[in-house]
Amino acid sequence: MLLNSEKSKKEITVVYFTAVTVTVLRKEVLRVHALTLWLDKTLIRILLALLVSIMGFVLTAGFLTDKFEENGYNYRRQELKRITEVARNAIEPVIQQYRSGVLTRQQAMDMVRGNIRTMTYNDIFGPNYVFMSTYEGIMLVQPFEQKLEGSDQSRLTDAYGLPIIANLIDKARQGEGYVTYYYHPPGRSQPQQKISYVVGIPELEAYIGTGMYVEDIQLTYDRFRQQFQSICLLFFLLIMSIQYTLLQPVFSSYRLLIQAFDQLGNNPEEPLTLPSSLYRKGSEAGRLITGFNSMVGEIQEKNVAMQQAHEELTQSYEEITASNEELLALYTQLTEADELRQISEERYRLAMDGINDAVYDWDLRTNKMVWAGRWSDILGVPDGEVLDGKDWWVDMIHPEDKAVREQALADHLAGKTPMYSAEFRIMSQTGEYIWILSRGKAIFDLAGNAIRMVGSFSNISDKKRKEEEIWWLAYRDSLTGLANRQLFMERLRAELLLAQQGEACGAMLYLDLDNFKLVNDTCGHSQGDQLLVEIANKLVELVVGDGHLVARLGGDEFVVLLTDITQEFAIAHMATNILRNLAGEVNLCGHHFTLSVSIGIARYPFDGTEVGELLKNADTALYVAKNAGKNVYRFFEEAMQEDIIEKLSMERSLREAMANDELELYFQPIVSLSTGKIGGYEALLRWHNLQRGMVSPGRFIPLMEESGLIVPIGAWVMRTACAFARKLMDRGCLDSYVAVNVSVKQLINGDFVSMVKTALAEAGVPPTALELEITETILMDSEFFDDNVAKLRELKATGVRIALDDFGTGYSSLTYLKQLPIDIVKIDKSFVDDLAAGGKNKLIMGSIIALAHNLGLTVVAEGVETEAQRDLLREFQCDFIQGYIISRPAPAAEMLEFNTV
Repeated sequence: MLLNSEKSKKEITVVYFTAVTVTVLRKEVLRVHALTLWLDKTLIRILLALLVSIMGFVLTAGFLTDKFEENGYNYRRQELKRITEVARNAIEPVIQQYRSGVLTRQQAMDMVRGNIRTMTYNDIFGPNYVFMSTYEGIMLVQPFEQKLEGSDQSRLTDAYGLPIIANLIDKARQGEGYVTYYYHPPGRSQPQQKISYVVGIPELEAYIGTGMYVEDIQLTYDRFRQQFQSICLLFFLLIMSIQYTLLQPVFSSYRLLIQAFDQLGNNPEEPLTLPSSLYRKGSEAGRLITGFNSMVGEIQEKNVAMQQAHEELTQSYEEITASNEELLALYTQLTEADELRQISEERYRLAMDGINDAVYDWDLRTNKMVWAGRWSDILGVPDGEVLDGKDWWVDMIHPEDKAVREQALADHLAGKTPMYSAEFRIMSQTGEYIWILSRGKAIFDLAGNAIRMVGSFSNISDKKRKEEEIWWLAYRDSLTGLANRQLFMERLRAELLLAQQGEACGAMLYLDLDNFKLVNDTCGHSQGDQLLVEIANKLVELVVGDGHLVARLGGDEFVVLLTDITQEFAIAHMATNILRNLAGEVNLCGHHFTLSVSIGIARYPFDGTEVGELLKNADTALYVAKNAGKNVYRFFEEAMQEDIIEKLSMERSLREAMANDELELYFQPIVSLSTGKIGGYEALLRWHNLQRGMVSPGRFIPLMEESGLIVPIGAWVMRTACAFARKLMDRGCLDSYVAVNVSVKQLINGDFVSMVKTALAEAGVPPTALELEITETILMDSEFFDDNVAKLRELKATGVRIALDDFGTGYSSLTYLKQLPIDIVKIDKSFVDDLAAGGKNKLIMGSIIALAHNLGLTVVAEGVETEAQRDLLREFQCDFIQGYIISRPAPAAEMLEFNTV
């Protein structure tokens, strides 16, 4: 044949070497082309590097300008402080003369005002001044607006309604500091942020200060930044112009070289040659172009030779092609049939291996089934086996699922459904139940009888498992495993729908743990979570009955849904059982906690037929239960809503009471039985509300405790009481003290000790002028007993008196007397009331007073109203008495006059 001839071998060899030659030439062309492109990109990189450097310079300049603004702002703040301190130092000689008694207070005040009025100054932002005001807000010195001098500016607010003078006074009372507010500068339409620095002059109950507008600093900085950025922009444009001028010739030269290589790559037969005179002789570019022109000449010569060889090879190739076509036609005929057979077999094998289904063909007339696919994995039946009957595998279906499968099959064979489909569990080879999806299609004869059925079994165990996991995540609480809010709401919604139709009734028990926050704050959330899990397990054990549901709504809130129950006593019995079993002491992280719950109960359909309504009513009942002392349950009643609304209204008014100057301290004297002199005064809080009038302390003080307002209001009471002690000392009552009642919520507050010390320092009174009264029962019930005792010891060490109030009303008084750092016990009014009547308290009064004296404690009897009570207390050697027999509580001004009588 032609393929074996010697001539053909030679021609093929020529074709091969010619192709190799062309390939080598083209590789050389591409290599030189790549080198040139690299040079071109290098120049671009140089230009980009210069550009990046300049951009870095610009960014650095921007950073420096920002630093200039920040430093300028900080410098200006320090300048305010320096000017104010210079002014304070300037008037220090006058203050020294006042302290030494050389000057009277008015003389010192006049001299200070005269000095301050002259302290005006100028800086880069314009003229400024030092101002002066009293602690009551009376403007003393304002050089630029002298008409304001002598006016009361205490209620002056800024553009957003926030107090200005009040904040300045607070900061001055602390010593010194900055105050920021928004004010309308003269000649400007919009409010601007202003910063003032003030220094207190406690000797004159006044302060001095100066201020600045932040906008003035910003305007100065903006002018500087615009000038600086303009210089940077001009410098950037100058550098770019110089670089472009220097690099332009180089770019032009290499661009011509790139064009030449592009011409060579696109049309090697007509390459473009470049004149070497464009470049300096001996330079890299000149040598590169000389080599390029030489290579172009060689390529042109070889192209001519290759063209001639190509024409000869083309003729030989055509002859070889004709012979190969005959051979290919014969080969195709021989292999075509075998390929079709293999493809068909492969498709069947892949189809069966690629599915997880088991396929069956069931002859309904003979009751024989042919199996294929994954039957071996599911039931152990070999592929393709023919079995008589079907009862053997039907017996392996889970008993609970047989009815589902049989009903679906009967419906399809009866022509009720277009397809047979059923999900059921079946025993696998491993002895475990797996979920199966069985599907099939029946074939009917002309008479409508089912004669054959073809279908499949699919293992859907993984799908079922994932569905269960999804259901669990959607409807179960991840911590306790109880039903979550979603499941509870759906269940409650279904129950209420039935209730609306008169087909259901029940009750919802809303549970909340009492003081659970103490557990989290003391032991951490992990211990708190452990406690929640234990409570959830107990609830599941306690709530027994079909249809009932226990759920966790979140945090420490649980809910119990009782269905098909109407009797109130049965619901109450369940609630009582829950309270009794959940109440008790638990020991967590070394601390003992008293555990209890409060329960609010709402019944349906009596208390609501809508989800939101029932939840709100149950929450209202829970609110009432907590206010009733906790560890109790309450059924919802309509009157509860009115009480809560009134309580919320009072709480809103109480939050505004301090700002509206509605709070006032009254004082009641404490008198010595031996001398008849006043030893101290108890501070008692009173509330004059504009709408309600004088509100009873029994109503608003528990509300202060519950809402947390006791902390800020208690701090105000402490400062006001210390200020009253200062006035007593100024009137010569150097041994008097003021007693202030302290709530446990104040005591557990982290800054309680520092708050007391600050109040004493601000008023300028010694710690011995203050007495803290701690209620015995509240202190004993606190989970922070040890911490509270440590705080009281710290204050007592400074000289503060500690009194145990309402002594005798608690169950553990004698047990804790030695542990508490107390100086005084105050016998409760309930013991005093029946002294003269010969009550049982008379029998133990003498013993209590004697016991207290043996422990080195002073005894004060409260609520003394009659001469008989006073005489008996004197007989029992009680130290002090307090009550209406001496004086009713009165305002500070009235009590100061009472003291001087």
